[in-house]
Amino acid sequence: MSTKIQIIKRYFRSLFDLKGTQEEELETDREVREGVVFKGKNLWLLAFAIFISCIGLNINSKAAVIGAMIISPLMGPIFGIGFSLGVSDIKLLKVSIHNAFRIVFISLIVATIYYLITPYAIATDELLSFSNPTIFDVLLAFIGGMAGFIAISRHNGTQVLIGVAVATSCIPPLCTASFGLATLQWQYFVGGLYTYFINALFICVGCYIMVKYLKFNPHSTENVKNVTSWFGILIVLAIIPAVYLAYNFAITNLFISKANQLVTNEIDSKYHVVQTKIDDKTKLIEVDVMVEKYDKALQKSIQNQLPKYDLIGAKLRIYQTIEAGTNNAKEFDKLTSEIELLKAEINEIKNK
Repeated sequence: MSTKIQIIKRYFRSLFDLKGTQEEELETDREVREGVVFKGKNLWLLAFAIFISCIGLNINSKAAVIGAMIISPLMGPIFGIGFSLGVSDIKLLKVSIHNAFRIVFISLIVATIYYLITPYAIATDELLSFSNPTIFDVLLAFIGGMAGFIAISRHNGTQVLIGVAVATSCIPPLCTASFGLATLQWQYFVGGLYTYFINALFICVGCYIMVKYLKFNPHSTENVKNVTSWFGILIVLAIIPAVYLAYNFAITNLFISKANQLVTNEIDSKYHVVQTKIDDKTKLIEVDVMVEKYDKALQKSIQNQLPKYDLIGAKLRIYQTIEAGTNNAKEFDKLTSEIELLKAEINEIKNK
């Protein structure tokens, strides 16, 4: 029995083994250091990526935004920070942090120039989506950081890195921050920078954990406990607003879902719903319906169903539009003829 258990254990170890397909540590180290350096080619690629992302956000083009994230080289210094912490390389850490700040500075300048000169500097839905990060963005960045470093430590891991760049979305938040700076709308500036900071920080955390898990040899005997402690404090401070925003996001979606259920089950099943507006901030549900005859009791009858859908405290407004049917067709024809007569009289007055 014990032999079978050992065989099963060996099988699962081989199945989830990461060390077996890992490239030489020196090769991984070289790749990380090359990615950290931010000048020449990388600088131009970043500028192009920023412009493409700004245009994509301006016209609500997801394809353009994704393309910008793919060609952007800004992941290098972020992985450099996580790697240097994992291998206790203070020199590499300083260079990585320096280049990470350089990326933010250059990105803000380039994107702000774009939004200052373009006549289409408007707050699109795609743009605003990168100004309110939640705990889900934290999870994406953290898992993306782990996946990214696994790719770096393998041969031909480029495809995975491209996927990580798209999933973690580091470029668009900087464009959102620049839009806020160019238009002096500080909520977008702060929201965009916070979203970028969240993504970058937790990519570093994911990378750091994988470096430790893969047991990379320390590059020096310098003590980095103080540095990692500061990063721990940053992690806690960064998570608190993200959790709060995620809570609000969940509450909003829950209210909208319940309101839609009310409209579908209690109104749409009996009447033709023309339009529905749901305002989660004021808890207002507005519904336009087509009816054959005005129903005075409709508003009250639907209002009584609010507790059934856990919508106590919500406000409901139902607007009834009488549709042209056999019962009121004559009245509509009469109104139409009267309108035509009035038009004819107005034309006569104008001609005089």
